[in-house]
Amino acid sequence: MFHEEKRDFRRMQIHTPAKLIPLDVVNGEEIQAMCTDLSATGLAIHLDEVLEIGSLYRVLIASTSTAITSFDATARVIRATKEQDGSLSAGLEIVNFN
Repeated sequence: MFHEEKRDFRRMQIHTPAKLIPLDVVNGEEIQAMCTDLSATGLAIHLDEVLEIGSLYRVLIASTSTAITSFDATARVIRATKEQDGSLSAGLEIVNFN
């Protein structure tokens, strides 16, 4: 059976380190995460800390190519889940690119 993708933008399955810098907390510590999914409007990450839904982060992903600029965006947490295996994941919506 054919499954139609309902999203406006295609997702890229990736596995690359990401750095999250909290924007709504003064002197908040950077959070290290693993980005697993990226699209024009959002991203999915795996991490060791729980993120609060609605919180804002600056998300940085270093480029592995000199021809491509690094990813730098402000994103809002729209989903935070504890998986069955105990790991933590989150979905973030891109608010704007920096």
